[in-house]
Order: sequence, then C-alpha cells, then structure tokens
Amino acid sequence: MTEHVPTVCVSNAIDTYRAFLAPADDVEEHLAGCFAQQDQALYWAPTAKLLVTYEPVRDLEWQAGFLGLGEVVNISPAKTAGSLFADVLADPSAVEAIVRYAGPGRRVRLIPHTTTAELWQFADVLAREHGIRVDLPESTPDQALRDLLDTKTGLRDLAAGLGMATGPFRLPDGVHCTSTEDVVAAVGRFLDSGTPCIVKADRGEASTGLLVFKPGHDRAAISGEVLASPFYGTGPVVVEEFISGAVEFPSIEFVVPANGEPFVFSVTEMLFEGETHVRGDVTARELEQRWWCAPFAEGGLRLASAMRDRGYRGHFGIDAIARDGEVFMHDLNARRTGSTHLHEFGVEVLGPNYLDTHVVGHFVCHGLPTDMPLDQLLGALGDLVRSPKNADTGIVPAELCGLSTGRVSLVAFCRNLAEFHDMITTARAALRDFTGEHK
Repeated sequence: MTEHVPTVCVSNAIDTYRAFLAPADDVEEHLAGCFAQQDQALYWAPTAKLLVTYEPVRDLEWQAGFLGLGEVVNISPAKTAGSLFADVLADPSAVEAIVRYAGPGRRVRLIPHTTTAELWQFADVLAREHGIRVDLPESTPDQALRDLLDTKTGLRDLAAGLGMATGPFRLPDGVHCTSTEDVVAAVGRFLDSGTPCIVKADRGEASTGLLVFKPGHDRAAISGEVLASPFYGTGPVVVEEFISGAVEFPSIEFVVPANGEPFVFSVTEMLFEGETHVRGDVTARELEQRWWCAPFAEGGLRLASAMRDRGYRGHFGIDAIARDGEVFMHDLNARRTGSTHLHEFGVEVLGPNYLDTHVVGHFVCHGLPTDMPLDQLLGALGDLVRSPKNADTGIVPAELCGLSTGRVSLVAFCRNLAEFHDMITTARAALRDFTGEHK
C-alpha cells in the first residue's frame, strides 16, 4: 500500500519575474496584473492539497464546488515582500498551518511553481525547527544549474552544444552580447542582411522589455531605444533572428523525473495578441499530428536528457515558432509553465484519457471593470459557463484573483480545436460590453 503524503503546492509564479523587474521604476505596476497566475495551481494534481498563494484565492468555495476539486486548504502570508517562501517563513501562523497539514506523519510533498534559492531555506527550517520531512520531486538540487538553464544564453549554449544550431529543430541565428555597443552592432548586421531581429534580456520573462527591429528601422534610433530600456545594461543580452511570416506557435512541456527517462508532459499551441504577447494556450490531440510536433518532441527530449545528465529534474517548457518545415526554439522555462494547469485540469477533472475526447485551453480577457463580482461575470457569460461534472463542453472562469484588476482567464473544455476557438470567440463577444474589445 502506497503511503499517503500530504501535498503542499507553493504558487510562487512571480518571484523570479519580480527579480527581473527590479531595475524598472514601475515594478508594482508591471506586477499588478500578474498575481492572478497564482490561481493556476488550484488545478495542479492532486487537486486536494494545501495551496500557498500570495493572496487568498478568490471565490475558492465556488470554484472547488463547481469543479468537484475536493478539499483545498488555502493559506497566504500576512505580507508579500518578494519571495513567497520567505514571506511564509516570516509569518508564524502560515508556518504552523503547514506543520498541522503535515499531520502525524511529519512529512509533506512540496511542489513549487519555480524552484528558487529561498525554497531550500524554507525546507531546511521545516526540517530543522519542526521535524517535517520535505519531499521535493520537482526541484533541482543544483540551484545554479536551474537558474542557468532558465536564461536565454543558457538555452542557446545547451542547444548549440548538442548540434542544434542547424536542423529541423534548432536555434534561430543569433549572438550573445555583453554591452549596448554589441547589441547595436548585432542589430545592424541583421538589418544589413534584410533580416528582422529581436533583442532579449538574458533573464527576461512575460515578454517584458523585448525589442523588435525590422529592415527600414531608423538606424540612428536603435542605440537610444536600447539604452532607454531598464532591462539592458545589467547582464547578458541575446540578439537573434525574429521569425515572422506564416508561423505557428507551438510549446511543449517536458518532465525530467528523479528516476526514469524524460517524457513529454503536454503539447500546446500558444495564442498570441500582436507579435510578442501570449494571451492563452490550448492542448489537443490534434496538435500531435501537426508537422512540427515530431521534430519538436524529439529535439526537446534530447535537451531533456542532457539536462538530466547535468542534474536537472522537474518540469520545463520550450516555446517555439514553427515555419516552413523548421521549428525554432526561442525560450526555455525551467519550471512549471503557464499551461501546466491545463493538462492537469484535463487529467484531474475530465479524466486521465481526456485527450481522446476533449480539447482544453484558456484565453485571458482584459479590460473588465475592476473588482467585478463573480455573479456579474457569470451573468454576462450566461449558459456558456458549465461544469465538467454535468456537461461535455463549456467555459470555466478561472484565475479569479485577476478580477480585482479587470482580468479573467476563460478555461474552455471542448470536443475539438475548431469548437474551442468558436467558444472563446463567443465568450469574448459576451464580455464585449465590459471590455470594449473591437468597438
């Protein structure tokens, strides 16, 4: 009989983003719309757990009952100062809640969104001061390795070392830069060849600070635009070809287990607004038949094996752009990703073989009134909102903490991709009186 170990999920989704934003003058403004991502962990397996979030999950009782999630205990620290693990340690009542949840077995299975340096202090305090054994099946013991792989240069060095500068699954042409002069020179070389390019901070997240330059751009303005950004000049920068045209945006998440071979966790397609801003993701069996899936999965597993050999374990995702028979990897996220919860929603709520019958995706809608009540949102969406407990298709409003800043994630479960896109379009139209989209 397998021993039951209570699961504690720490949804520290924006800790590393906050660190990246530090040079900016408007850090809190950038972060204001990001806290709702914490709620994605509500769908992580198992759904019955202790969930640690920056702020209490909004309308948790309604969400748990609507979806049949089981018992979710949610705690938040008294103050949020930059690291959710450190914030919990600074709040004795939060620590005591975790100790109680560990129960007489004095053991927990801890799943973070991102393995940060503060996690190890957190686990040490629980063990040393409270006698709690902390299992960390998704956390890389070598923190420096995790942090390196989570950078743009780390991905490029790893992939280039495996011969992935060319081939059907490869890096875009690009260079590492260490100064503004290097960046401007690299941009100039791309534009001289008639090639658009993109400038990325090494530890950048959430598309923040990206600069895209295309042939015809005012050459005299390039240096000023780079210097005007707070995200360049404090670390390495990557300049690489900007892949445009008739493109698709696949993303595959992989898992490197503590024991065993790496495997594909989920195959998704990213939903973009404009050239660089992701508004959602969708996972479907149909995506596994796209021309890009086989080379992407094969190449990603090669990367996963190399990461495992260096000591990595846990989830990671690769975002890519597919065009004309080639898949260009442009980002590696060494953590759970923004779509992990979709696959686990499918498994936990619809069943382990949900991909045989369903498509699951989400789309984030902005521009709602701040602090919109849930009842008003449900009224606007009408009979689109249906529980998987008693319907084959429907919309589930999610990330409800975002309502405080005028956003909501619409999770849709449908029978195929076409139905998914139709349902999201219908839902956005139903909210148009509030969001003002396309008026």
